[in-house]
Amino acid sequence: MFVGVIITALTIANIQSLVTSVDAPRLNYQRKMEMIKKYMRYRNLPKGLQDRVLAFYDYQWAKLKGADEQEFLMELPQTLQQQVTNFMCRVSGHLNQCVNACHSKYTLTFLLQLFRT
Repeated sequence: MFVGVIITALTIANIQSLVTSVDAPRLNYQRKMEMIKKYMRYRNLPKGLQDRVLAFYDYQWAKLKGADEQEFLMELPQTLQQQVTNFMCRVSGHLNQCVNACHSKYTLTFLLQLFRT
């Protein structure tokens, strides 16, 4: 009987741990949003500006689900960083003729700095 109680308790604890870990990014997002809301209230930001800030974070969450784009790029080897960054810039239209004419080493440095800011 005692063994059954222990096994049941361990099963419930494991299920609870699994549910918590699956929803961890959402929980982090909610904590971050609460901190942002408190900061904006502390600074007495106008309601319209607060709404725009919250809309930005909602959009970012909807697109990335908590993933850190910069961290992702920095984990890649330098050649892959360059390829991904070049592709993102060409798609978004940020590259102009000057950047296209630059040496690839300088282009990579410029683009990485652009996306870090």
